[in-house]
Amino acid sequence: MPAKSLSHPEAVSPLRNGRFLALLLASAGLFAGFSLLVSVVPLWVVRNGGGEFAAGAVTGVFMATTVLAQLLMTGLVRRFGYRAMSIVGALLIGGPVPLLALSTTWQPILAISGVRGLGFGIVTVCGSALIAELLPAGSLGRGSGLYGLAVGLPLLVCLPASTAIAEYAGFTPVFAAGFALPLLAVAPMVVLPRGQRDDHTESQPATAAAASVWRPWLPMLAGSIAFGAMVTFLPLVFADIPALGSAALLLMSATALSGRWLAGMWGDRAATAGRLLLAGIAAVAVGLLGFAGGTGVATMAAMIVAMVCVAIYGAGFGMVQNDSLVLMFARVSPAHASVAWNVAFDAGQGAGAVAVGAVAATTSYPVAFGALGLLALAVLPVSAAAKGGK
Repeated sequence: MPAKSLSHPEAVSPLRNGRFLALLLASAGLFAGFSLLVSVVPLWVVRNGGGEFAAGAVTGVFMATTVLAQLLMTGLVRRFGYRAMSIVGALLIGGPVPLLALSTTWQPILAISGVRGLGFGIVTVCGSALIAELLPAGSLGRGSGLYGLAVGLPLLVCLPASTAIAEYAGFTPVFAAGFALPLLAVAPMVVLPRGQRDDHTESQPATAAAASVWRPWLPMLAGSIAFGAMVTFLPLVFADIPALGSAALLLMSATALSGRWLAGMWGDRAATAGRLLLAGIAAVAVGLLGFAGGTGVATMAAMIVAMVCVAIYGAGFGMVQNDSLVLMFARVSPAHASVAWNVAFDAGQGAGAVAVGAVAATTSYPVAFGALGLLALAVLPVSAAAKGGK
């Protein structure tokens, strides 16, 4: 099926849509509450004597239940609707947080993290799908870009702030905010639509949906595998200069946010879905290969090259995020598109961290990140065909 044109008589600014604004507000609160605890919960486990394995297991369980919930969401949305499922997801993310503060052993924290992961899987699928449920076709690129800002800015701010607060003011303020923010996000959710739009209520088999979105899905997966590796190992690559590792993470996040937003703005003006997908995955490949080369040479010039390549990768991945989602919206229902996109994002992150860790342990970081660059190059033909392919 060829990609649908995004030219549409109702291609107005998404910011004029009150329910879309409510979605942005709720999503910002949810992701702020989520991101405050991403690094703090493993730190809490270690401080209570759980060890590094237990700390890693907490994150692993969270992501596993996130993907599990995402895979179940198409049927759940069809039965219960977006509003009810979004509220349930918010309650599952924030509600159990006080129990974390009361837990001094890692086993209960593992179970609590599993519950919170279910909630996160629910809200990620609902949030992405509601872009297409609330906006006309000609506004989807800008809507996706604005949604990316709403969920990305809290991560950009709260991830580094959370550990600093925990270190200097204690864990209690972080847990309190992680509890309150997702619950406060329930208020704007009351105006979200109860169910799917009439033209999206038809049931589509998962196999048919997968056959329609696999081309934009593969570039998204390749980019997110690299993202998981970057988030996990950038501080270790720059271990000799810790400030450089922090700066690299901040730079990657900022350029990814900018790339996604700008791709959405330009994509709607171009009125063609997926125009920047090929350019985005090409930038991902260039950034990863350049980063691999830069980290293999211990000079200041090589480190500067590595930092520039981190920025190139981030901008490319932002473009891939936006255009892959818009292309999926053009092919399948919003719920199916959101499930596919979010599974690629979250499963890819986990796979990237594990794969690069295994390769780097037996070879080196340049080899591991070079392999990721080659993976991105391998999906270039698929990306080129995605705009018009089936």
